Amino acid sequence: MSQNPLLRVQSLTVSFGREANAAPVVRNVSFQLSKGETLALVGESGSGKSVTAHAIMRLLPYPFAWHPPESEIWFDGQQLLQMPEKAMNHLRGNRIGMIFQEPMTALNPLHTVEKQIGEVLRLHNDIRGDALRSAVLEQLERVRIPDPASKLRAYPHELSGGQRQRVMIAMALANKPELLIADEPTTALDVTVQKQIMELLRDLQRELGMAMLLITHDLGVVRHFSDRVAVMRRGELVEQNTREALFANPQHEYTRHLLESEPRGEPLSVSLDAPVIMRAKELTVKFPKEKPFFRAPRKFLLAVDQANIQVQKGSTLGIVGESGSGKSTLAMALLRLVGSSGEIRLDDMPIQHLNQRELRPLRSRIQVVFQDPFASLSPRMTVQQIIAEGLEIHKKSASAAENEAAVIKALQDVGLDPETRHRYPHEFSGGQRQRIAIARALVLNPELIFLDEPTSALDRAVQVQVIDLLRDLQARYQLSYVLISHDLKVIRALSHHVLVMRAGKIVESGAADEILNNPQQAYTQELLAASLG
Repeated sequence: MSQNPLLRVQSLTVSFGREANAAPVVRNVSFQLSKGETLALVGESGSGKSVTAHAIMRLLPYPFAWHPPESEIWFDGQQLLQMPEKAMNHLRGNRIGMIFQEPMTALNPLHTVEKQIGEVLRLHNDIRGDALRSAVLEQLERVRIPDPASKLRAYPHELSGGQRQRVMIAMALANKPELLIADEPTTALDVTVQKQIMELLRDLQRELGMAMLLITHDLGVVRHFSDRVAVMRRGELVEQNTREALFANPQHEYTRHLLESEPRGEPLSVSLDAPVIMRAKELTVKFPKEKPFFRAPRKFLLAVDQANIQVQKGSTLGIVGESGSGKSTLAMALLRLVGSSGEIRLDDMPIQHLNQRELRPLRSRIQVVFQDPFASLSPRMTVQQIIAEGLEIHKKSASAAENEAAVIKALQDVGLDPETRHRYPHEFSGGQRQRIAIARALVLNPELIFLDEPTSALDRAVQVQVIDLLRDLQARYQLSYVLISHDLKVIRALSHHVLVMRAGKIVESGAADEILNNPQQAYTQELLAASLG
C-alpha cells in the first residue's frame, strides 16, 4: 500500500438522531485506499457499508452527527469533514464519482439519458450545445452501450437493467474521477450482465488509473475484482487483508461465517411419477410495439415464444436467462396476469379462457413472492393486515379470530415472532421482510408458489436462511415452486428441473443436474461460465 494513500478514513464514527447519546451506526472505522487499487467493503445488510460510503461523499441524511475530533476523512491531503460545502460540491462528481445501488431510483425518471449525463459534464466543465452532446455520446461509447446515439433521448424505464447501470457508470466517470465509490453495482443483475459490468469497471479503472471502493455482499465479485478486502459487522471493521490472504485464511469468526454463507444443500427428492400440478403448451405472449389511436397495432414484440412447461407436485422448476429473456413474462402468463395464447392447465383443468371472476376461486391455490420485499409490502399496513388481506378476500366466512390465528401460524412457519405482527414493514430487516412476503403467500395454504428472484436483494447470509426456509416449507407442505433467479447457486440448491430462456424462447430444458453439469446449448454454457463463483 502506498505511503501517501489517495483516501484515508480515520476513526470514522457516525450516529443518526438529534439525541446526544444516540448509538453510533458506524464506530471507529479506519482504512486507506491508494491510486489504482480496489478495496472491497463487505458485510451483511445493516453493517454500515453504505453509511461509510455516503459519509465519504458527505451525503448522509439529516439529522446525523460526526464524533469529532476523532473522525477524519482525508482525500488527496484534504480533510473532507472540514471542507466548505461549495468546495465539496466541486469534488462530488468531479474528482470523486459514485455509482448508487439501484439505478432505477437513482436516475431521474423524467429526464433523458442525454440530459442526466450532460448535467454532470456541464456542472464541472464549460461546455454546451453540440460539444456537450458529443461528450455525452463519448461517455456512452466508453461504457459500451449498444447503438449509443439511439439512447440519448431514451428515458430510464426504456432501458434494460444492465443499460441503466451503464448509464450510472457513465455519469460517475464522466469527469474522469480519481476515486470511484461503487455501492452494490451489480445487485439484481443477471450473471452475464454482472460480469460485463465488473469487467467494464476494471477496464475503465485501468484506463483512468482511479481508485475504487467497491461495496458489495457478493463474495464472487470480491474474489474476482478486488485487491484488498475490509469486513464490516454492526458498524465496526472486524478484519482487513489482501484478497488472497482473507479468502485463504480468514481470522475473524464473522469473516469465516460470511465465506461459508453460500447457497447449499440439494433439492428434496421427488418421485419421478409425481402428478403434474401445472402445465402449459405452446404458450405465447406478444406485446405491441406501437399504440395507434385508430387501428390495431401491426408490430409486436414476441416476449414468450411457444413455451412448453410442466411443474410436478412437490418439485421446483427453475427458470434462468438474461434480463429481457422472458422469464418473468412467462411467469405472469402462467398466473394469468398478462394476456397470452396457447394452453394452460391447473391440475389438468384448462384455465386459459377463464375470466377474472372465474379465476378468483383458483387464486388461493397459486401465490407469488416478489423480488423486492420492501416494494411489495404496503408501508401503510401492519404485518397482521398484510398477511390477513388474502384471507379476507378468499375466506370471507372466517372470523377475525380465525384469521388472526392463521396469521400467527404463518409467521411461526417462516420463523418470525408472532408478537411482531402489529409492526410495519420498515421496522424489519430485508430478510425478515422476505419472510413476511412468504408468510403472506403461505397463509392461504397454496399448492404452487411462484418465486420471482426471492433472494436477489438479500445478502449472502440471509439468502442461505431463506433458501433453507423454502426447502423446509416445501418438505412440510408438499409445495411446488416456480423459481425465477439469475443466481445459478440458488437454482442449483432448490431446483429439480430447469428451463433456460433466451429472447422469449426456451433454448434448453431438463433435469437440473443435467442442465447445470452438462449443458448442451452454447448459450447455457455462456451463462454458467459467466457465474462468478
